[in-house]
Amino acid sequence: MALNGIDVSRYQGAIDWDQVKKAGISFAMLRGGYGQNNVDPYFHQNAAACQRLGIPFGIYWFSYAYTTQMAAREAEYCIALAGQYKITWPIAYDLEYDTVRYGAQKGVTIGKKLATDMTIAFCEKVKSAGYIPMYYTNLDYYRTMFDTGRLPYDLWFAQYASAPSITGMAMWQYTSTGKVPGISGDCDKDYSYKDYGKGTAKPGPAPSVPKEYTVRPGDTLSEIAARFGTTVSRLAALNGIADPDKIYVGQVLRLTGSPSQDQTVYTVKAGDTLSGIAARFGTTYQVLAQINGISDPDRIYPGQTLRIPSGAQASAQYYTIRSGDTLSGIAARFGTTVKRLQELNQISDPNKIYAGNRIRIS
Repeated sequence: MALNGIDVSRYQGAIDWDQVKKAGISFAMLRGGYGQNNVDPYFHQNAAACQRLGIPFGIYWFSYAYTTQMAAREAEYCIALAGQYKITWPIAYDLEYDTVRYGAQKGVTIGKKLATDMTIAFCEKVKSAGYIPMYYTNLDYYRTMFDTGRLPYDLWFAQYASAPSITGMAMWQYTSTGKVPGISGDCDKDYSYKDYGKGTAKPGPAPSVPKEYTVRPGDTLSEIAARFGTTVSRLAALNGIADPDKIYVGQVLRLTGSPSQDQTVYTVKAGDTLSGIAARFGTTYQVLAQINGISDPDRIYPGQTLRIPSGAQASAQYYTIRSGDTLSGIAARFGTTVKRLQELNQISDPNKIYAGNRIRIS
């Protein structure tokens, strides 16, 4: 009797895997990524959930290779992902029409021999790493693009019909418009004629999530959340982020913990300086720079959120004006602005301050 399964990628968005399991799904094939190490932004979230719930799963990699060396490298990317989880189902090579189109754009014609050679290069890497190799194709490419006599690997066959046109496949993807509780919209559904691992995959702890992550060029908060199996709202709350669309390269984000218990968060305002913020909270600008991943202390931005050392509290700071002082000079000395001093002290004319008067600095 065939097992009921699904295959998913970023196009299914966030999945409620608890509902998926309750719906009777026996296995899942997760897209690890595509091309030259482009990891699917939902892979880790999906893999961690499957492992937690004991849903056996495998991985597939959408190929953009046009040489055997590139295909082997894609296998290495996929194997690196597999090593982070308990994988009992196959690792599959996915060569499709886009693969061939991309090769043509690069001046390479991918025909039956090259497609077969790339499949072998991928699958042999997978096999040598101790995983079960598999290749994916539809009826057209099965007939025209693969020398199946040279491919002693399990076949994952795609044909959306009441019955497949071939026999001998290990898995059959029979629809792309399946409906499964826990998944919004359509998803691919599959039958497996093999029970890889005999259903022995047991719930295990998800890979440990690091405590912090440093934002890199191109990152978005939603992608970071998906990568570490959390949500945008959770990351925003942990890091005091008012606008999830505004994160900065080099910014250090907390991934775990509780903002209310573990930290104080300060949102940079126009005119703020790092030294002024540090003075306000009884710390130093060097400490703030270190814990917030700031390489240039002179570059902070309005709306940027800063983590303040645990236990630090803002306290009012005062200064007694001396003869010869100017408000601009006092502002510069304490790392603040004339406007800020005017607001704190209700000073309407910044040119009129008097020696002996005590003014609030922060």
